[in-house]
Amino acid sequence: MYWVMVTNPRYEQSRRYDGQVGEVVGRWGPENSADGRDGLLVEFADGEIIGITEAEIEPVVERRRMPRDQA
Repeated sequence: MYWVMVTNPRYEQSRRYDGQVGEVVGRWGPENSADGRDGLLVEFADGEIIGITEAEIEPVVERRRMPRDQA
């Protein structure tokens, strides 16, 4: 898909990824969110996939793939 950087983490699951780049692998919406939010599913270099709102991220224009152990 495409890459995003966490620039404004607002929730516990996204705070530890502040400043990191991850790959968008899907979307989630109000139908599967207790708080009625929607956003993106983002996979980070450690293999973790988290739900993150669009207000917490910025798109990354160019991203080179890094081996998981170097991220």
